[in-house]
Amino acid sequence: MIHILLISLVPIFAVMAAGYIAGRRGKIDNKNVGSLNMLTMEFALPAALFGTTARASRSVLAEQWPLLFALLIGMLAVFAFVWIISRYISKFSAAVSAVIALSVSLPNYAAAGIPLASAVFGVTGKLYITTAIVSGAIVMSPLTLAFLEAQKANDGESGLSLLFLSIGRSILKPLVVAPFLGVAIALLGIGLPDYILRSFDLLGNATAGIALFVTGLILSAQKVSLSPRILFLGLLCNVVQPLLAYPLTLIIPMPAEMAHAVILLMALPAGFFGLLFALRYQADSRDAGSIMVVSTVMSLATLTVALALVAGTATVS
Repeated sequence: MIHILLISLVPIFAVMAAGYIAGRRGKIDNKNVGSLNMLTMEFALPAALFGTTARASRSVLAEQWPLLFALLIGMLAVFAFVWIISRYISKFSAAVSAVIALSVSLPNYAAAGIPLASAVFGVTGKLYITTAIVSGAIVMSPLTLAFLEAQKANDGESGLSLLFLSIGRSILKPLVVAPFLGVAIALLGIGLPDYILRSFDLLGNATAGIALFVTGLILSAQKVSLSPRILFLGLLCNVVQPLLAYPLTLIIPMPAEMAHAVILLMALPAGFFGLLFALRYQADSRDAGSIMVVSTVMSLATLTVALALVAGTATVS
């Protein structure tokens, strides 16, 4: 158990700490992380997703649907709840409420999830985390972008039309195209030469390290609020969301290991997509940054508990 905890958690927080220290000491500009984020989201991560899905068999891919549905139901339920309380109780705009809702509901799959899932579930963990990232890329991100686009739109389009427009734009992103292309190749039974797959691996293997480092950089630039509302949202992300995942694993038929993966993935700390979207659209990003910091610190305890609960039947590679 101690070995599983160390190999899964220490590398995650060590690399994030390196990025945080680099940002705080001014070694790297923590105010402008656009280029590093572009490298991660447009090149390294799509390469990793393509390589993983293209190698999968048809039967293995078909087995991922229960995981996809469970994650989406859980994330959408939390997103809707947080959006409603942010919009109508905290009185934020619809766009800022969406940023906050995304920050709470979309775990840090890209950074923390990749090394953790691989360490706990081995090769299968790569497919689990790929499915999780795809769920965020094709549903959660376009949903948030619809609110942000609506805020800046001046042509009178409705929120619903903007939602469909943003979904249409999102399917052209490398983050979405790469895994779908890999799935298509796998389903068609096309075997790609090793030199092609290894080319994607060479770039894709850098994903986890870069994403964790960028997360640390972003954290170093934020002024953290520890208000009761932020602490509540942090608990919602780190405690309530994985607890919500548990009944979903009972309702949706799935293998025991996949059920453990759902709970563990939902226990990951808040991701940085909400923060990056807010910065891009010049929306208020203070809550998104505070939620990310508080959730990440909380995860030292909550993620350890979640990992301890599932480690008994998981395999470490």
